[in-house]
Amino acid sequence: MKQPTVTDLLYRSLSEVADLLRERAISSTELTRLMLDRIERLNPQLNAFITVLGEEAMQQAAATDALLASGTRLGPLHGVPVAVKDNMATAGARTTAASRVLKDWVPDRDATVVSRLKRAGAVILGKLNMYEFAFGGVNEDYGECLNPWDRTRCCSSSSSGPGCAVAAGMAYGSLGTDTGGSIRLPAAACGVVGLKPTYGLVSRAGVVPASYSLDHVGPLGRTVRDVAVQMSVVAGHDSDDPTSVRAAAADFEAGLEAGLSGIVVGVPKSQRTEVIDEEMLHAYLAALTTMQNEGAILQEVDVPDHLLSGTVIWGISAPEVAEAHREWTRSRPDDYSPALRSVVQLGEFLPATEYVHAHRVRQVIRSAYAEVMRHVDVLAMPVVPFPAWEVGAQTITIGSHDAQDLMTALTRYCSPANITGQPAVSVPCGFNRGGLPLAFQLIGSWLEDATLLRVARAYERATEWHTHRPQLRGD
Repeated sequence: MKQPTVTDLLYRSLSEVADLLRERAISSTELTRLMLDRIERLNPQLNAFITVLGEEAMQQAAATDALLASGTRLGPLHGVPVAVKDNMATAGARTTAASRVLKDWVPDRDATVVSRLKRAGAVILGKLNMYEFAFGGVNEDYGECLNPWDRTRCCSSSSSGPGCAVAAGMAYGSLGTDTGGSIRLPAAACGVVGLKPTYGLVSRAGVVPASYSLDHVGPLGRTVRDVAVQMSVVAGHDSDDPTSVRAAAADFEAGLEAGLSGIVVGVPKSQRTEVIDEEMLHAYLAALTTMQNEGAILQEVDVPDHLLSGTVIWGISAPEVAEAHREWTRSRPDDYSPALRSVVQLGEFLPATEYVHAHRVRQVIRSAYAEVMRHVDVLAMPVVPFPAWEVGAQTITIGSHDAQDLMTALTRYCSPANITGQPAVSVPCGFNRGGLPLAFQLIGSWLEDATLLRVARAYERATEWHTHRPQLRGD
């Protein structure tokens, strides 16, 4: 077999690298060393990693090589270098959640998802950058993670490190968390695929919480198949997570190549009047046309007002964030950024009646989406109404419209799937004139994550957006 070049290896998909490792065309030790060297070179530019676990990763790689030499393959990720967001506990390795409060915390056990990665043979390269406690909107102590396509731009939302690392060739896959879009938004900004699974399908045990009823854990990868492979490893019931669903085991790869024939794609009627960047809208409409050309049936549908979802998500998340941090904010208030402290204070002073009301409206939204999903297989809508924004921006202006609050605009399209718990995936669908990635999202029915990935893969197969790579200094 022809030996792949270093440049070629950096941007191979996770699935391709797993095959190379299985065939022993390359060793995990070689591959892990390659990744660590790249992280050492690029992380000062991009700040994707908070902690690099170089020594531990090389030990894991050597162990997987020895097992494979003896005829043992642990699982589909055997020897593959990946990384995880720094709110996921790693035994013996610092887990900060990008906070001052946990800057010296070294857990004594792995989060369930980390344990499952290791049991499948994955090599953990390190802990990825994020917003403070996955919610603050800032990262005062660990610095902003910069977009590999344009370092004057951010990676969008909390799972910034997971999106950046995969896009920049510093990891073959990653795990992030999504409370209001924080897997899908960085995936969109960085030009990779990101899945927020069905609520409870992937365990949150050992993951530092943000908002109890909204948090999801999910994978990011360069291709839909890469996401499916990671899902096959981390999904499944976990008795340590009381929200974990008891669902029949799904094969997330089996139907990936089934195509779009007969698939009904719901298109929200509201898209006709939404305020959205012109190039983003063009890319979204082009994606719809591509799916139609591949055999999908487009059907206009009515969905609840996105602004309603935005209001509800704050009414739920603020009290839940306050509850999660009540002890620390009272004993160590100065260790919180002003931005996150204000969210906690909002949650503490919001009347219980408002929290209950938000949950009642949540049920209305869930019922409305469930009714829509009776008539379609997936919904297609933008992930975000604009591409990656400049570092430090607080407001955003779209076209000739008035400036609006960045965080409100950012979660407009993502928050509904967190409220309903439905699976949603961000898929690359183009670039704007400035070379920034554009994306759209597909939303599926509860526990139909495999169907969702099938549709995403059919679109991906008909395009080449996922094959583009950022030009990085030193490449």
